Amino acid sequence: MRAAKRMVVLALMAVVLTSCWDQRSIQETSYFTSLGIDFDEKKELYSIYGALITMSDVAKSEGASGMAFPSYIGHGEGESPQLALETLYRSTQLRPSLDHLMTIVVKEGALSRISDILDSINRSRTVRYNVFIASTTEPLDELLSADTLFNSPMYTFLYTHSVRSPALPAVPMLSLQVFVRRFYEASRTTLLPVLKLDRSSWKQGGKPKSYIFYDGAHAIVGRKDRAALDEKAVQGVKWFLSDQRGAFLEVRDDKGKFVAIFVVTKGKGRLSYAVRNKEGAFKAVVPVQAYVYELHEKAGERQLEAWAENGIREKLKQSLAMGRAKKIDLIGLEDELYRHHLKAWKKLKAEGGEVTDIPIDVVVDLKMTNSGKLKL
Repeated sequence: MRAAKRMVVLALMAVVLTSCWDQRSIQETSYFTSLGIDFDEKKELYSIYGALITMSDVAKSEGASGMAFPSYIGHGEGESPQLALETLYRSTQLRPSLDHLMTIVVKEGALSRISDILDSINRSRTVRYNVFIASTTEPLDELLSADTLFNSPMYTFLYTHSVRSPALPAVPMLSLQVFVRRFYEASRTTLLPVLKLDRSSWKQGGKPKSYIFYDGAHAIVGRKDRAALDEKAVQGVKWFLSDQRGAFLEVRDDKGKFVAIFVVTKGKGRLSYAVRNKEGAFKAVVPVQAYVYELHEKAGERQLEAWAENGIREKLKQSLAMGRAKKIDLIGLEDELYRHHLKAWKKLKAEGGEVTDIPIDVVVDLKMTNSGKLKL
């Protein structure tokens, strides 16, 4: 009898232990994949735009039906980012979650409040540090609802942040971890990439489509937005900002005529600092390896290398001159000084000098690895 009672008790315990009292189907949860944040100076209110999905909708769009990826864009306002987000929660019947948040886009006008935005984001336990962050000048609702190639959420920079084409941006998107680390370092200038909409290059069924692309960056100095830089302005310093392997490199002759395209196989700039005749100077070295992808004018190997080197050098000098005029350190000059020449950094700060005023010697060394044919 006792044995029978024990068996009954054990059976009841097994039933209780294997039950899922808080079970919730993923179809009953909605997920924010992207958030857009803006700030109205007149109203002193934050605006939150959220792109919402459900896993069941994703499964349908990724299946054989070829249905368009559903995009639900919500908008809320509040005195803080979290209060603005709360207004969206009130009208979402499915439980909203930030567990799958992948991208945060800050509108240009809200960059003046970036410290408050970061504080709000970092206190949320559901937002991870591998979320990516960018800025924009586009309407946030249009950017978050931009078209996706082949109806897949994977083919947009809001979901897949890396660029898999020769059109590599000078300033790629940053993870929140990297951005926060740079933002709070006194010796770093943070370049926050800018996302825009291309409304003219693509059509589907004769109808224009809008796709996201990278276009320059916002320079944040001393935790404040200093200046907006277009893609052309940062092209010269891309060797110090991102990995350019696989990128196209235009080659022009001394008169500016287009002669060839190289594909970069290796190219990462490096900085050094040295004192000469009691005066310090930086040295920016850009070693590049590349091969010929197109050739439109006959020229010798060394001539092509020289033209390519001149082009890189001139663009780099132009970007550095622009940074000097705006007092923006584009390639990490102050960080190099602070970490490896602290005495010189302290002297510069004590005298109230600008790191961008220190002379910079530019050296470019390009080696052509192959011509793409048996003969150049």
